[in-house]
Amino acid sequence: MNDVLTVLADQEYEWRKHDALRLDERYRTRHLPLMTDRPRGPLGPDPGPGEFWPPARSLVLPLPDPRPEPFLSALADSGLAGLVWWRGLELRADRVHATLVHGSDEPRALDVPIDLVVRGPWIGQFNTGRIYLPVEPADEAAALAVAAERPLLAGYLQLTADVTGNAYAELRDLVATFQPVRMHVRVHQFHILETMDDLALRSRVMN
Repeated sequence: MNDVLTVLADQEYEWRKHDALRLDERYRTRHLPLMTDRPRGPLGPDPGPGEFWPPARSLVLPLPDPRPEPFLSALADSGLAGLVWWRGLELRADRVHATLVHGSDEPRALDVPIDLVVRGPWIGQFNTGRIYLPVEPADEAAALAVAAERPLLAGYLQLTADVTGNAYAELRDLVATFQPVRMHVRVHQFHILETMDDLALRSRVMN
């Protein structure tokens, strides 16, 4: 099995080519408007800012919140702390997942639980502003069960603005320091997730 960070290397944000991290257009339109504490009702044809209708369905791997505490603590103590939507950690604690198949409502079963490895923070060249945790099978049995056609990413944290100056250097260094971390989780089932937004704040599990 190939290391997920190696596979993702050419998709990672190109830190050395930039002196700032600029939120891209998709992130500004599909993520930033969601970063509020507004009440969210059940799914329905009344999308708010950043939401969409009809909802999207995907086959996902639901993940226990890995809580990378050393990284979170370092981030909270850094000059970046004010640029992180911390409330999202609480709102999404039971919704952390890695998407296997977008646009799918075909259920898939696991015969036995599988073990996965969650890696440290990763930021890509798409949806720039979202901090992901790459996910990889822990063993051959998990790899066969997941049968992923592309690297798996679990969206975890959201930035609220462009990152510039010293904060950019801090973010770059934090990612480099904590990305190699390996956190082990066990998954018992796949889910079909139906959601009205990219952060699954207004969503439901269908199976």
